[in-house]
Amino acid sequence: MLEFIFEILLLITALSIDAFAAGFAYGVSHTRIPFSSLSILASISSLTLAFSLLAGNLLTGLLTANQTCHISFVILLLLGIAKLFDRSCMEQADKADKDQNKLLSPTEAVSLGFALSIDSAAAGIGAVLCPSCIPAAVAASFFMGIFAVLSGCLLGKKISCLIRRNLCWVSGVLLIFLAFLKLF
Repeated sequence: MLEFIFEILLLITALSIDAFAAGFAYGVSHTRIPFSSLSILASISSLTLAFSLLAGNLLTGLLTANQTCHISFVILLLLGIAKLFDRSCMEQADKADKDQNKLLSPTEAVSLGFALSIDSAAAGIGAVLCPSCIPAAVAASFFMGIFAVLSGCLLGKKISCLIRRNLCWVSGVLLIFLAFLKLF
């Protein structure tokens, strides 16, 4: 059970790095994120993760445990490698505030939420958690998403005078680590 908790925390942390980076970009630009928009961002990512975890579990019924392990490894490894070289998570935040009013509206949050949840879809299928762990993973994803955006936003405001750093690569490292955990 401790292994599943560690796996859930690692997965949720990896998936929340993009939300943190987006929040950081908003903080640097002093864009406000109302609670309704924040809830939309977290809900979209959490629901996407829930559906992809369910899909991953459905696929495991069709495959042997060894095949599932190898497919999970490949999906998470490829996603992690892609995230190592991805520089778009902060750009997505900049593009989301379409009307440039320094306020992320609920409508703008929907588009950003879907952009940030693409990783959740792929990682959820690759993660293949036990069915009883899915509700905990989804709840953790929701709250971690809110925490990631808020903490990124606060940190961005605090150090907005410094050069903006891209943190997308950190989620890549965590996903690669999670991929190798699937082999053991």
